[in-house]
Amino acid sequence: MNGSSPRRAFTLVELLVVIAIIGVLVALLLPAVQAAREAARRSQCSNNLKQLGLAIHNYHDTFQYLPISISRWSEGARPTPVRNGKGWIVSILPHAEQTALYTRFEKYFNGDFTGGAGLNDPAVECRDAMKTPVKFLQCPSDPDAGKAALGQWQCETFLVTRTNYKGVMGDHKMGNASSVHPSPTPDRHNTNLCNGIFYRNNYQDGVRLGSITDGTSNTFMVGEDVVSQNFHSAAFYSNGDYCSCHGPPNFFVYPPTVGSWWNVMTFRSKHPGIVQFVLGDGSVRIIQQNINYDLYRYLATKAEGETAIVP
Repeated sequence: MNGSSPRRAFTLVELLVVIAIIGVLVALLLPAVQAAREAARRSQCSNNLKQLGLAIHNYHDTFQYLPISISRWSEGARPTPVRNGKGWIVSILPHAEQTALYTRFEKYFNGDFTGGAGLNDPAVECRDAMKTPVKFLQCPSDPDAGKAALGQWQCETFLVTRTNYKGVMGDHKMGNASSVHPSPTPDRHNTNLCNGIFYRNNYQDGVRLGSITDGTSNTFMVGEDVVSQNFHSAAFYSNGDYCSCHGPPNFFVYPPTVGSWWNVMTFRSKHPGIVQFVLGDGSVRIIQQNINYDLYRYLATKAEGETAIVP
């Protein structure tokens, strides 16, 4: 007779208890894992903005002014507007180790789009380059950012890569009196009179760092956007590389449409509760979405004389 005791198996109740304990542990750990992943993505986004800030400063060191939009290929002021749709992001590519891509644009992106056709103009021959992904132009927290897309303003008929990072044109409202944002500033999106570091139509002269009299350390230069919210997000086109602080950060429109552009061309992110900006001095700062609205607008202007310090 075998004196050893028989093996005792798990009962169904015990098995269910173990499964429940494992489920609770997973439920407790999952938010921490997700938070750690988002922290890593936010850090990478911050690094992207730092890289953009450095490239912009390198450009300024070379030409003594900041990059401009809707400009000719030859650098410098022009007495009359000749607009080829080259955005400021294209101009900084050689200063961000992207000379080969810049050369592709330089060869073909040379039309004059004064008729308003944008990149839908059949004369444009840079469409393959337009869909080239560039990692530092895309926030890793935005799952749509790395996907080339149709339907971007004045690029509707072909695929273009999109960017999460937009130049700050100040705090001017955008284009239409029906905007939901009650900005006291006039609509200047289509002029050379914007009060931020970047303009939409500054085909004449670029901004010099010395003209940022409100202080480069207290002036937004480039901020985040969510590409699915803004159909003006073509990375290399001048009509897709700017936004305004006329609306509060992280303002979302549902559903976003091309026709609601005066509401959506503001700064937002996929990071919970915040938007990141690179300032005129090249530093990157986190801005809480509940920031005082007046302070937020003051930080968007370069020479208005307001007292504003980044919180």
